Amino acid sequence: MLTVAVTGQILIHGPLDLCGEGQAEVRDFLEADVVFGNLEATVETAGAWPTKTKTLHLASADALVSVRELGFHAVTHANNHAFDLGPPGIASTRAAVEAAGLKLAGSGSDIEQAAAPAIVPGPHRSLAIFSVDLGPQPDVNYASVDRGGIAPLRMKRTVSVPTAEFETLKRIVGTLGDDKRGAARAAVGYDLGERPELDVFGTPVVAGDAIGARWTADEKDMRRLVDGVDAAKAIGDLVAVAIHGHHWDANWKTTPDWLLDLCRGLIDSGADLVLGTGAPVMQPIAFHRGRAIIAGLGNFVFHTRRPATYDEKGVDVWRSAAIRLTLADDGTCERLELLPISVGRPTDQGLPPGPVPLQGSDADEIRQRALAGLSAADRQLVV
Repeated sequence: MLTVAVTGQILIHGPLDLCGEGQAEVRDFLEADVVFGNLEATVETAGAWPTKTKTLHLASADALVSVRELGFHAVTHANNHAFDLGPPGIASTRAAVEAAGLKLAGSGSDIEQAAAPAIVPGPHRSLAIFSVDLGPQPDVNYASVDRGGIAPLRMKRTVSVPTAEFETLKRIVGTLGDDKRGAARAAVGYDLGERPELDVFGTPVVAGDAIGARWTADEKDMRRLVDGVDAAKAIGDLVAVAIHGHHWDANWKTTPDWLLDLCRGLIDSGADLVLGTGAPVMQPIAFHRGRAIIAGLGNFVFHTRRPATYDEKGVDVWRSAAIRLTLADDGTCERLELLPISVGRPTDQGLPPGPVPLQGSDADEIRQRALAGLSAADRQLVV
């Protein structure tokens, strides 16, 4: 048996004020054999050059001490802000994480280190935590055999359209000359990989009965992840897979069907728990073969520079939940506990507060959202 606590993304810039009773309640709830969440930042790195023109999320080393003080054992780091300072930021983040007494998965000096799991021992079983990013991101952000970066599980969308529309799009691409330009680049090795029959502004398009979309994972990325899961299971570890992506539904509170299918497939491939982040709002929990799919857990700390914009637009970024699971030796979930929380947010004065429990109708609403899609049998696991 293994207890595992997870949270939403930790978008943190500096240390947190953890002195209040509410923060103590959250810390008590997070007491478990293994506690982990997604670190949505890179550590400040002297001399490193930003890889973006806006929205950098840089954390101080002291910020990671606050994360450890909340009870975390590990952080995942395959996300769109891990590469904000390029490979130097990747290296300094790992060093600062380890100096704070934490383990890290999902980024590294090369693809081997980035794809390796963080192993957190429990009293009887260890938990191997894998971290992958679903995109979309520039390829340079992803680690390779000779470059630092994050671990990928790139998702690709193929659009289908009826035959008449297909022929129209094909004519447009041909008239613009995009097909010939693409073929010329591929001929000299500038563009690698198999070319689809029709590529419309970077999206593969096929003829079908109706307008639709099919999402598939990059085969090489998926094979790397599954091989890692197999190796962890072979030595007796339980396995968690943390996924982060920005292919969101128009309604951020809804998990796309294809993403749930991906999570189910990861469990079929050996994962005992899937934790998702990306959209900054909480989404419903699901189960598959007795294992928890927490596809979108929103935020735990959210040091955004646009708090007023989220408030003005009514985006629910300040409410989420922490979740504690009891896993049986075969990885199935025997118990799921949920603590609705008020997310830590930035402040103009003093240290920003750490997250605290939600109360009243706010707590009830988050709990209802989290459990909305569960069957009566699965609800029996929730306390």
